[in-house]
Amino acid sequence: MNISNKTGYLHQQLKLFYLSDQRDWKCPYHYHDFDKITIFLQGSVTYEIEGKSYVLQPYDIVIVRAGQMHRPIISGSAVYERIIAYIAPSFFMYCKKRNCDVSTVFTQNTSHVLRQPQEMGSIFGTTCRLRQAFSQKENDCMLLQETIFLEFMIFLSQAVQQKWLGSVKTGPQNEKIQTIIAYINQNLTTPLTVSSLAVRFYISPDYLMHLFKKETGYSIAQYITTKRLVLARSLIEKSIPLTTVCYDSGFKNYSTFYRAWKHFFHTSPSKGSWKIEEPGFSE
Repeated sequence: MNISNKTGYLHQQLKLFYLSDQRDWKCPYHYHDFDKITIFLQGSVTYEIEGKSYVLQPYDIVIVRAGQMHRPIISGSAVYERIIAYIAPSFFMYCKKRNCDVSTVFTQNTSHVLRQPQEMGSIFGTTCRLRQAFSQKENDCMLLQETIFLEFMIFLSQAVQQKWLGSVKTGPQNEKIQTIIAYINQNLTTPLTVSSLAVRFYISPDYLMHLFKKETGYSIAQYITTKRLVLARSLIEKSIPLTTVCYDSGFKNYSTFYRAWKHFFHTSPSKGSWKIEEPGFSE
């Protein structure tokens, strides 16, 4: 299996999963072309996102943006319980039309993992009700789950804006790779090659490729292309012409952009789709 496979599927605005199992497992690195939130409920889990490592505590909220490399590492025999939400851009647009911008959870938050206090409050109380909703078997339980999750997102967005939640500190990480990742994300529209990055950061090209893959699960080329496509999609959603999108997201020519988009989104850029066509679910 390719270490940075795209996984999961999404043909609607929002899809929720409740999972509780026991296994000792290191999930392969992967990414999605939609945003994802995991509400961690219990277990022994370390979450790796974009080369950073986080040891989770119950009720931590894991935030993964589209295109971000990530994987959970589950250790021991403890039950691993979590609620996972796949979120399409149309979900955020739906909320914005009702004067509720819950996308701030992703756009204004600088941490991948948020720690909520385990005391009765808007977010914690809603989390508990959402957990309870998944234990109900009535015919309307899916609607109830989605309604409570929307309430959860509203409270979470308010907490992010008001800085009410704590950010979880990262574990050991390679500072040079983190600096390179930050540089790439800040310079997606400029020429980026292994050789130019190696020169800028005083590291040999071969060692840079080896270290980057080891720390992130991506090759440098895969990482840059994925980030540029996510940027391109955001520009398309603003109704910017495709030719402009191509160059404003860092691609050298339209044919390269078109092939990359087709491979990533399984459709042409003119359709503006973010749906993943293969079946299945992944953390």
